[in-house]
Amino acid sequence: MPYLRLIARFCQEKFSEIAIFLLTEGVIVLVLYLQNIDLAAFKVAFLLPTLIFVLYLSFACQRFIQLHQFLARTSVENLPYFPDTSLIGEDYQQLLIGLEQWHQEKYQELLKFDKDLLDLTRVWTHQMKVPIAALDLMAQTNNLTQSDVQHQLLELDNYLNILLSYLRLQNTSTDFRFETFDVADVTRDIIKKYANQFIMKNLSVRIEGSWRLTSDRKWLTVALEQIINNAVKYTKTGGVRIKFDESITIADTGIGILPEDLPRLFEHGFTGYNGRHHQKSTGLGLYLTKEILDKLELTVTMTSQVEQGTEVKIKKN
Repeated sequence: MPYLRLIARFCQEKFSEIAIFLLTEGVIVLVLYLQNIDLAAFKVAFLLPTLIFVLYLSFACQRFIQLHQFLARTSVENLPYFPDTSLIGEDYQQLLIGLEQWHQEKYQELLKFDKDLLDLTRVWTHQMKVPIAALDLMAQTNNLTQSDVQHQLLELDNYLNILLSYLRLQNTSTDFRFETFDVADVTRDIIKKYANQFIMKNLSVRIEGSWRLTSDRKWLTVALEQIINNAVKYTKTGGVRIKFDESITIADTGIGILPEDLPRLFEHGFTGYNGRHHQKSTGLGLYLTKEILDKLELTVTMTSQVEQGTEVKIKKN
């Protein structure tokens, strides 16, 4: 029964060819009949093409059944070249090869994302424990001060924002809403958020000029906050100077960055000497900043000298 169903399916798919052949032969017979031509000699000429056509259909049907059975037995996970040498068959083989390569690339991207996310989550969970443990210790020793609590809560808020922003940014449907605004206003809001940190460390902050830019306010805020957070974190004395002039320059008087670390600062998971020695860092903040600025078509560059400070400049491409 399966064999008969395959033959019926073949005849169904070849119905148009069979119909055209029979129609052509019928037209020839009709023309000869109307011309009063003796059809006795035509019988041989009629039967021979019919025999050839039937043989062709028989071989084609056998090929159809063999190809179907071959593909039915073939594993999807290890799809070999199927025995179809027709041009359309070769086209399908090329499509299958391209599809397999595309799936492999997507699979590798997914593996990389899972690995990066796992590594991030491991470091992130340990990082989150630091302010939580600090708050717990202050509560146990009854040494809760407003400034200390605000500092630890700010750390928790920053780590949460990093993780959530990273996950949202990986989503290809991330929506960017562009508007024209003054970047200086956005920066002042960030400075207000970190005001307690500036006060605790006795750091000065100076903002000069303005820069009206058409961009996504929310995502640009995330990027700028990571840079300002690093400036405050790694600056012990002095302060931070922010200047706007068709670009934004954020300069601090912090501990600086080793020359060999500068080229890799925006790589995923790279913490550098400062991140390992002075603060246990996730190595995600600057990577996230670079990813956001690239999507916003902005360029970020960084220069630094050890024990003298770091300067970050952001401008249009």
